[in-house]
Amino acid sequence: MNLGLNQKVAIVCAASKGLGRACATVLAREGTNVVVCARNDQTLNEAAAAIRAESGSQVLPIVCDLTREEDIEQLVEKGVEEFGTVDILVTNVGHPQMGAFSDLADADWQHGYEGVLLPVIRLCRWVIPYMQQANWGRIVHITSIAVREPGTPYLISSVFRAGVAALSKSLANELGHAGILVNTVCPGPFRTPLGEELIRRAAVTQNRTYAEIESETAQASIIGRMGEAEELAALVAFLCSDHAANITGQVMSADGGTARGLF
Repeated sequence: MNLGLNQKVAIVCAASKGLGRACATVLAREGTNVVVCARNDQTLNEAAAAIRAESGSQVLPIVCDLTREEDIEQLVEKGVEEFGTVDILVTNVGHPQMGAFSDLADADWQHGYEGVLLPVIRLCRWVIPYMQQANWGRIVHITSIAVREPGTPYLISSVFRAGVAALSKSLANELGHAGILVNTVCPGPFRTPLGEELIRRAAVTQNRTYAEIESETAQASIIGRMGEAEELAALVAFLCSDHAANITGQVMSADGGTARGLF
């Protein structure tokens, strides 16, 4: 299927590994010029080189700490300087402090806001004017199953990623007339460096083996396994395409059926 993304320009956040890298890779395969960002210079440049070699598309790596407003400003400005505009934004932000409500201090909540919700607000603020000029744009927010299944130990994640979903819906309502579509995807357990780290943490906390937690995590889904990063990336790329021109303001799960709710 031709997604119609050839020569579009995308910014993909946290793209040195995991879900972000998979999204950048799939978009680049479709001919998209991709701006990738992450905090670690070495891993970011290695990822950019690999994506460039595999896809043949232009890939611009920019070191960026998404908790810093000036870094976000430079990310967008450098991308526009290189490629002329921004057509697609894929937000993907850090993992906040984990714990039960009684374990969390004001500083944890503040860091959660500054690390999860505020960067998405700032990214949207910077890219939307370019999309409005073109009367075309796609914004996809990668959040978490914690939006649909809130609770311990992902309480801070649940609260602020739900805020991202609310922002997404509001922007979809406001910007649809300008040809800008905004959606949220909620991944469940995926086989990524972060997913593996969360399993390791749980194993230590529960005094169990990695294999036990991994199996339990996989069996929590209907399909009996953890997701692969490119499966999530395929959904993101589709939502960025002209084939998804009638889809906006949606919150979509990509969790193998782990979330049991109807909506």
